[in-house]
Amino acid sequence: MDHQESKRITPGYWLYWMGRTLKWLLLILTPACAPTQPSWSAPPSLNTPYPPLTPAAIRACPVTFPNGWNHPPALVDVLPNDQGERPSLSASEHGNGFLWIPGFPTGGKIAVHSEHWDPDGSLRWKMGWWLGVPGRLHITGRRLDAPAPPLEADIPEGYGGIGFQAAGLHFPSEGCWEVIGRVVSPNREASLRVVLLAVRLPFYPLEPKDWSRLRKFQPKDVDLQDLPHAIRYVFAPVLQHTMRVPWGLQGVWSEPMKWLESPLFSWEYGELILETAHRSWSSGPPNPTGSTQRLVTRGKPARCIQSSQEDAAALIWEEGAFRYRILQWGLKLSCADLRRIVEGPSTPASGEER
Repeated sequence: MDHQESKRITPGYWLYWMGRTLKWLLLILTPACAPTQPSWSAPPSLNTPYPPLTPAAIRACPVTFPNGWNHPPALVDVLPNDQGERPSLSASEHGNGFLWIPGFPTGGKIAVHSEHWDPDGSLRWKMGWWLGVPGRLHITGRRLDAPAPPLEADIPEGYGGIGFQAAGLHFPSEGCWEVIGRVVSPNREASLRVVLLAVRLPFYPLEPKDWSRLRKFQPKDVDLQDLPHAIRYVFAPVLQHTMRVPWGLQGVWSEPMKWLESPLFSWEYGELILETAHRSWSSGPPNPTGSTQRLVTRGKPARCIQSSQEDAAALIWEEGAFRYRILQWGLKLSCADLRRIVEGPSTPASGEER
């Protein structure tokens, strides 16, 4: 026993346990003392010599919104079940009767997360064009809000002189960009000018998960007025689409039947806004006034404000350093509908159905 007791009080024994204790203390205290990594961060500084895109330039950029009215000649000599490769009348299309851009960027904005940008601060974007006149497509572009090299375009061959033409655009930097497409042929020269805003997003914004509630909706705009603090996706009812109707009669003595793309219109109105805000950002459209319902959204406490005087509702909740909000106006969507849009179609109603 005396020998064992003497081992416990030797200087080496105490130094051994003091070292182990200090090691465990460092392991416990270091994470608490070290700065935590925030869930939001500004876009990484890229190796680019060109001026950054400022909030003032975002607000001042005269972006092009798709007109959705112009399309190639309406009469199509195909059968109804043969869709073919041809443009359609769509609110996401922009053109002038000679050139068109189908799948036009929402609100004239190319807004993607920083990881999709090249390390030198440039962005490569695919864009389809439709040529209503024969010829070779040429695309040029320049930055309007600050100095930068001109836009580069990769236009592959093999698509023919009329119809669809794929193109790759290389934006050297963020900014407000003027893009001009030109087709020169022996008999005609046509051009289409658009202004696009290319932006790096500092975080991933909230997106819908249940598109069944948005079948009659289409993207209308990406509100970037409050970057880098807030991003808002704006949806609106589809006001126009097409229906293919027969033109003429097909018989022994008649010409082959033609099909006309006829526009249909909807009288629905309103907007759906999905907002992602960092910290306690309180700009943007105001919340409706009315009764407040407590519920759970994406596992977090939430509140839904349903107006009793107008068709308006807002679902609001927080996750870490972010505040999320879904605001609807004029769309007859309940709190349960708003929950399902962000949680998915399997979300239980939990008693808040209309």
